[in-house]
Amino acid sequence: MPASASVNQQRQRLRRMRFFATALLLLACALFIFSSLNISQYPALAYLKAFAEAAMVGALADWFAVTALFRHPLGIPIPHTAILPQKQDKIADELGRFIEHNFLLDKTIARHIHHLNPTSKVLYWLSQPQNQHQWQPFLTRQIPSLLHTATGKDIARFCTQLLNNQYSGARLGTTLSSILTLIRQQNIDTSLLRTLLRQLRRWLHDEQTRTQLEQSLLQWVGTIEKSDPTSWDRLKASLKINLTARIDNWVADKVLNWAESYLQAILSNPQHPFWRAYRKQILYSERQLRRNHRWHKRLAAGRQQFASSTALQHSLRDLWESFIIWSENDVYRVPSWWQQQINRFFNHLQQQAQHNPRLMRRLNTRISMFTRTAVSLYKHRAAQFIADKVKSWDNKQMVDKIELSVGRDLQFIRINGTVVGGCIGVLIYLLSQWLKL
Repeated sequence: MPASASVNQQRQRLRRMRFFATALLLLACALFIFSSLNISQYPALAYLKAFAEAAMVGALADWFAVTALFRHPLGIPIPHTAILPQKQDKIADELGRFIEHNFLLDKTIARHIHHLNPTSKVLYWLSQPQNQHQWQPFLTRQIPSLLHTATGKDIARFCTQLLNNQYSGARLGTTLSSILTLIRQQNIDTSLLRTLLRQLRRWLHDEQTRTQLEQSLLQWVGTIEKSDPTSWDRLKASLKINLTARIDNWVADKVLNWAESYLQAILSNPQHPFWRAYRKQILYSERQLRRNHRWHKRLAAGRQQFASSTALQHSLRDLWESFIIWSENDVYRVPSWWQQQINRFFNHLQQQAQHNPRLMRRLNTRISMFTRTAVSLYKHRAAQFIADKVKSWDNKQMVDKIELSVGRDLQFIRINGTVVGGCIGVLIYLLSQWLKL
């Protein structure tokens, strides 16, 4: 229900109760007038007069008491009336202290949170399919905004500072070795290399590329002729001059065909010697990066120069900005890579919860202890916030809020005062008559 509708309902209920309490007062006045005018003719009306008289006194007294809480009765500034508006600051401070010392109890709240078993409840809620369709896309779409909090310049500065301050030559070598190991174990390097070889083979099929390569080979042959006249020139000297260019073209074409067939053999045969040599070289590089002190010295010597490189700064900046742009596009794809990572992380949490209940208990304990510390540190600020909020209300606004909350119940005081006052008036009249006997 909207807040405005709820306030309107409260006002209507308060208005009805005020009307009923005032109607009882008017009824008591009417009964008093009626009994006073007819008591000489009907002496029994003395009891009704006593009831009505006491009822009027009780109703007026309780009306005065209830009204004095919120405003001056009849607008007359009688002392100790309009209590709530005049004592607003004191009431606000007392309300804040009351909440601080009676509700914001750090040990009680922490114990209650621990008994609630929050980690299991949160994981259960997150695991429900209808809830996953809500929180996973929402969380995924927030990732680009989180990434935007760090600029490319900040990331570049952080990476270079991390490289300078935290990585020695040995640690840098170990890290690079671990990266190579991970890439090798996931076959990422082989996939990339196969992609590169296939691209090279496509280039060799291209006529324009073959023409450029043939020209490059012919230029290279020319350099051989000039630098080593005893090798190629002797062969050419034994042939006719007009066949030289054709032989050169034939040799270049054969070289390119051999290169293409060699690439085809590598790609079609996983047991090709090329792959064994490549894996051997990768393993050798991993060992050298991890253990060889000379490699570590070289890495340490080049680290500072590498970290201060302007090209590296630009590359890191561009890489981070490209990653953000890619993430902005990815979060709206189906399936999204980011959402897959979130699912993988959440599934890992669920597995940990099932196979390691002790970890869940420790998390509950940490959450409850964190809550206890937070409540202990900030409960005074919460109480002060409440007090300041109440102080900031306009007097009329505060009175209106409180009256809407408890005003309807306070009208029962007026009703009870009218009825109970009348009954007490009758009892007093009976007592007075008994004393006359």
